[in-house]
Amino acid sequence: MASDEGAGHPRPDGKAEEGRVPPGTRTLGESVNIDEWLLDLLACPACHAPLRADDAASELVCTSETCGLAYPVRDDIPVLLVDEARRPGEAG
Repeated sequence: MASDEGAGHPRPDGKAEEGRVPPGTRTLGESVNIDEWLLDLLACPACHAPLRADDAASELVCTSETCGLAYPVRDDIPVLLVDEARRPGEAG
């Protein structure tokens, strides 16, 4: 008996087809995706300012001029831990 596991069900990574990104998703770097609605909800854990995407570095960066922490995004998951954040001016 052949298995049709996954037939008719969306892919777990949320992509509709190979190489296509679902609408409303922002691509960071080459392989990191964050939904726009999620990016609108996220805030810097240190100062609570909004975050912006840094596509080149695959990071979310605090928009506060005094804070500016850069949080890594690993496997499409933002790591919003101050201990994991890169300080402004540090090499990534």
